Formats: sequence, C-alpha cells, structure tokens
Amino acid sequence: MNQTELNTNILVIDDNPDNLKIIIDELKELGLHKHALTAPNGKIGLKLAEKYIPQLILTDWEMPEMDGYQLVEAVKADEALAHIPIIMITAIMKKPEDLSESFKAGVHDFLSKPFSKLEFQARIKNVLRLSETEKNLRASYEKLLTLDKAKSTFFANVSHDLKNPIAIILGLTDMLLVEHEDVLPIDTIDKLKAIQRFSHSLNNLSSEIRELIRLDEGLLKLNKSKCYLNEFIDEFITIFKPTAEAKGVALEMKSSLDDTEWIMLDTWHFEKVLFNLVSNALDFAETDSKIEIECKRDEEDICILVSDEGPGIDPSKTEQMFNRFYTSDELNTKREGLGIGLAIAKEIVTLHEGTISAYNRSKKGATFEVRIPVLKKNGNHEVLKDSWIKDQLKLNEASEVQAETLPSENQSSVLIVDDNPDIRLLISEILRKDFRIYEAADGRQALEKLKERDINLIIIDLAMPVMDGFELIEKMQETKYKDIPCLIVSSRVGKEQLKRALDHDVEHVLPKPFDTKELKIRVHHLLKKKGEENSVARTFSHFDPENTRKEMIRQLETLVIKNIDNTLFGIQDLASEIAVSQRKLFQVFKVALNITPLEFVKKIKYQYAAQLINLNKVGTLTDAAKAIGMTNVTMFKKQYEKYIGEEPVLNK
Repeated sequence: MNQTELNTNILVIDDNPDNLKIIIDELKELGLHKHALTAPNGKIGLKLAEKYIPQLILTDWEMPEMDGYQLVEAVKADEALAHIPIIMITAIMKKPEDLSESFKAGVHDFLSKPFSKLEFQARIKNVLRLSETEKNLRASYEKLLTLDKAKSTFFANVSHDLKNPIAIILGLTDMLLVEHEDVLPIDTIDKLKAIQRFSHSLNNLSSEIRELIRLDEGLLKLNKSKCYLNEFIDEFITIFKPTAEAKGVALEMKSSLDDTEWIMLDTWHFEKVLFNLVSNALDFAETDSKIEIECKRDEEDICILVSDEGPGIDPSKTEQMFNRFYTSDELNTKREGLGIGLAIAKEIVTLHEGTISAYNRSKKGATFEVRIPVLKKNGNHEVLKDSWIKDQLKLNEASEVQAETLPSENQSSVLIVDDNPDIRLLISEILRKDFRIYEAADGRQALEKLKERDINLIIIDLAMPVMDGFELIEKMQETKYKDIPCLIVSSRVGKEQLKRALDHDVEHVLPKPFDTKELKIRVHHLLKKKGEENSVARTFSHFDPENTRKEMIRQLETLVIKNIDNTLFGIQDLASEIAVSQRKLFQVFKVALNITPLEFVKKIKYQYAAQLINLNKVGTLTDAAKAIGMTNVTMFKKQYEKYIGEEPVLNK
C-alpha cells in the first residue's frame, strides 16, 4: 500500500451501525480504515466533511434528517467540497430516472447492498485513483494559471517599459528634423526618418502585445454602435493611400452595399482589424499592383474582403497565420513577418461573433475575408440626423482649434510629473523655449512643488511610485489646485484609463510615445482655455465657425506646402497640426470643402507640380514627381491628370 492510500481520509455515512461495521472491515483489508470517519446521517456527515475535507465519501441513500441525495447536492454546492468523489451504497433498487438524477447531481458510482468484497475493493481503488489524478491535474492547472499570470505580467511590464525609450527616441529625432533639417545632410535626414519608421514599428509591436494581454485577461469589452460600413471603410482606407501611392500600388474600394447599410460594430477596436489586413496587404503588394477592399452581404453575414496581388499563401498554413507569435520561419510560408497582428484581428472578430479566414486568389495574390453576422434592423434604433452631426462638428471644431503661442515675456509655468527622468528631460526640451519648467518624480513631490511655485499647467504620468497620477489628481481636487489644467501623458492609456480620467474631470490624454508637435499644441490649447467658463453657450457665443474653418484650411495648406516632398507626411500630421482626431479631420474637410484630407493634400501637391512644369523649373517629369515626394512616374502622370485635368507636358 502506498503512502497516499495510507493517509487517505474516507467518510462513511449510514444510519445502520451494522452497515458501518461491514464497510469499515472492508476498508481494513485495503489498509484504509485508520483514517476513516463515520456518521449516522447526512447532516452530521456534511459537518464532518466540512471540517476534514475527505478524499472519498461512501454514503447510504435512505437516511433520517438528510438523505444521500440531499447530501450529494449539499457537497457539490460547496466550492471547498465539490471535488470530493461520492459512492452511493444502497439496498433499495432505484428507478433508472433516480440513478440518472443522482449522477447529474454529482454521484461518481453506485454499490448495491449486499456487495461482494471484490467489487467493493475494485470500485474504491478505482475512484481513489481517479481522485488522485484529478487532484494532481488541479494542482498542475493552478501552477499553469500562476505561470500564465506571471507571463502576462512580464509582457505587460516589458510593453510598458518600452514606451518610454520609444517616446524619447521619437521625440529626439522629431526635434532634430524640425530644428535642424535645413542644415543636416540629406543622408542624415534619411537615416533619422528611418529611425522614426522603425521606432513606430516597435511601438506598434509593443501595443499589440498589450492588446493580447488584455484579451487574455478578458479586459477587452466591446462597445458597439451603429456603423455605416461604406463610409467607415472609405474613410479608413484613405489613411493608407499616401503609402500605397508611394509604393506604386492602387488601393481601391468597391461595395455592393447601399450607403444606408449599417452594422453594429465597436469601431474603436474594429479599426485594428482593418489596419492589420490592409497594412499586411501593402507589405506584400508589388509595384504597379492593386489592393481591393470589397464589402458585400449575404443572407446571414456582412463580408469584408481584402485582396492583394502579392505572393499568396501556402494553403496548408492558413490556419497557423492567425496563431499568436506565428513566424514564417517555423511554417516556411511565402509571407513573412505577419507577427501577432492577425492574432489580435481574429480575437476582435471573434468578439464580434464573426469569423476571419484567408485563401489564395485564382490568379495571383491572397484574400482575407471577415464575416460579421447581420443583425436585423430594429425600428427603435435612432438614426443620427445631419443637423445634429453638424452641430456637434461645430462644437468640436471650436473646442479643438490650435491656440496661439503665448508671448515670451509672460511665460506660463508647466510642472512635469513623471518617474522617468529621461521623459522629463525630453518634455522639458520640447517646452523649455515657451514655458518655465518644473519637475517632480511622483505625485507627492508634485504636491510639494505646487506649494512652492505658481503652476499654470501640469503634465502627469499615470504609473508612478509613491503616489500615481490618479491619486495626485484626486488630491488636487480636494485643494485650491483643483482648477489647474492637467494633461495626462502616459503609456498606459486604454479605454478604462480614459473613462477614469473623465471621471476625474480630466479630458486631455496623450499616449506615449507622443508627437512633439501635438504635445505643444495641447499645452498651448489647455493654457488658452484656462479661466474660461464651462458653459457651452458662453464658450461659443462669439464663435464664427465659417471663419474658423477658413483659418484652419489656410493653416493646413501652409503645412502641406512645407512638406511638399516629404514622403512620410500623412493625414495624422494634418490632424496633429490642428489638434483633432483623424476622424474629426475628415468631418472638418467634408463640411468645409466637401473633399477628403487626402484629396486636399493631393490637390495642393499637384498644383505645385503643375506650377513647376509651367515655369520650366524641372527638366523631366521624374524631377517633377520627386518634387512632390513621388517615386513612381507612371502613377504621377495618372494622378496629375486626375487633379489638374490634363496630362503633364514639359515646355520645349
């Protein structure tokens, strides 16, 4: 007999003392009698079970006060006892339906009285062996849970710790390009731009790891709303068109859906699905090829297909492509570097109760297909009215217009609260020319600085020792400092943090790594708003939306001209210039000019190219294309004709 069996606690419950003696004698032959407990009914047996947690319960069916079936229900309802196996021993022949209900309640086995010695011993040994196996499995499972949690914590910490150095790298390279681009050699500028690109890639990878952890922990919750799919996807893919054009790839959308067709989506998260599919297609697309995003529907699903003309997919590897941390070296696929983006896309689609798949096209390339179940339209759903949208647009435009630079002789003071000294140094360098800068390493130091200095604005990190950012804000709201505007600049900015910030009346949040230009704009904007009343009527009583839009357009036109040959210049740069989101930027252009931001940029660029050609400032069409950041002359000719209305012809 092994040690486990010798130390096994067995609880025997029967209202007949003779039956108890018979069972104990049988246990004695197995060497299990020394640790056996006995009880005359289910009620007492349950108390003994709660106290000693036996490894096996042998119970009679018919007993006073609490019978065997009631005992089973009570044991299985107790989380601490539910794992204990139970053998029911009875002299009464039970109906099949009674036995079925007992097994459903949690009985592991039955023995009929009188029982044979061999049968009794075999059943006891079998149940104990299974119990021991289950115990070991539970212990292993708990260890795996602990290791999995440690793994998630490790990756979360690594992801968070990467944000600060990435922010510093991006901030410093951005400062070098902004302040010294006119004196730096071309090859140095190219290298700095390459550093920016790879830093952004590293930041995206870090964000993807955090997203997977949130999915694992069940923290990612959908917030669905009505989404007009044609408009949503059309606006989204416009962001990729400058990159596609630079590579000589035609990015097109076609849809058989009506513009009024809508679907319930969490657009915040679903954009990540589209981002991964379109960016992957661009990665593998060849020059002079086409990427097509198609929307259609059948009886059950809305379908979104992203098709390219790249190298295709190994058919035997299509399922593995959506696995986490998939790498092409392991699978010897034609596509390389898909990383974990497709795994996140699959998780988000699954949360939408949809499916995602990949397959090769009949001629060349691959198609990724997303299918989302169609919800029947409910007449009670409210549709946003155009007038309401326009009213909101006016308010948003007014509230996020860029502030003018404060005069140097009346500099405001900014307190930077961050436990990372390099981040404090970076923000100080960005703002030092326009503001008096003070620093604190945590919330407690910040409160001391507030007592010592007259602070006009505070930039706050969230994750800090001693006193974190939210604790600092809570403390400030209890004091005379509650009216000082705050800007949260943190790497830990998800929906939960945004909601919590709003709960603390902090509306301005900037994630790390941040754009230096956007940081400046937000700081100026917050300081300009300081002291104004919160009343919407008062805020906009002297606001002229038409003049404001005109000023914004002039401002953006100047920005495009300054970046006329910058291949990295994009829609995000326009949005940052006037401190609005990309989606809001589309709304601004729709109301002001009835064109998209990309069409606005192209129009200015090709007008500039036309001027160069008409004034004989370029010798070849290649030179004209390069002057506006284009490398593909064929694409330049097509776009030139589209925006200028005639083919580009050099004067002889």
